[in-house]
Amino acid sequence: AMGYRAIRICLTQPEIFKTQLRAIFRASYYGNIGVMYPMIISVEEVLDIQKIVAEVAKELEEEKIPYAIPEQGIMIETPAAAIMADAIAQEVDFFSIGTNDLTQYTIAVDRCNENVAYLYSAFNPAVLRLIRRIIECAHNAGIEAGMCGEAAANALMAPILLSFGLDEFSVSTGKVLETRKTIADWSLKEAGLVTDKVMSMATEKEVTDYLSDYLSERNKK
Repeated sequence: AMGYRAIRICLTQPEIFKTQLRAIFRASYYGNIGVMYPMIISVEEVLDIQKIVAEVAKELEEEKIPYAIPEQGIMIETPAAAIMADAIAQEVDFFSIGTNDLTQYTIAVDRCNENVAYLYSAFNPAVLRLIRRIIECAHNAGIEAGMCGEAAANALMAPILLSFGLDEFSVSTGKVLETRKTIADWSLKEAGLVTDKVMSMATEKEVTDYLSDYLSERNKK
């Protein structure tokens, strides 16, 4: 999970990366496409991507092949990217928060290891603070922040993400209608009050117990 994959392969094997970008840029000429680069840990990586993007665009231009450069965003799934989100936001068009990996990397838990999987939770206060920071940094730079991963479809997480100002919830097809209804059921005022309470808590248990009890009482009304 923390080895040779994602953008690390792309940047060390640029010819493969450029072939993929050429195809995406050519397709982008005919439709609305966005590119999201995964496993980013630094501004340097983003700058390296930009250099390769410029090379691909120049080659297509010289070959007189129709193309368009789509929106370019990154997956924020490493603590390094979350911490540097303010600087990285200046270089990209959007963020997508990958909560599955961000959670396991932040709290050093392999969610596939049954011996420590019980520790894995996106409601860990450290993870929540990082998510808030990422969204704030995106908005301060004038770009959108979306979220993919299991947390985006979690009803307990909805008021927190709404209060943080998340712009886009990416969920599986089977969760779309349910997530829409969950979002529609919250006012920003109520979500803000709940989130203020949550963000004053120091443990994952406090957070989940409070949210579970609050939603249980709310659903009885």
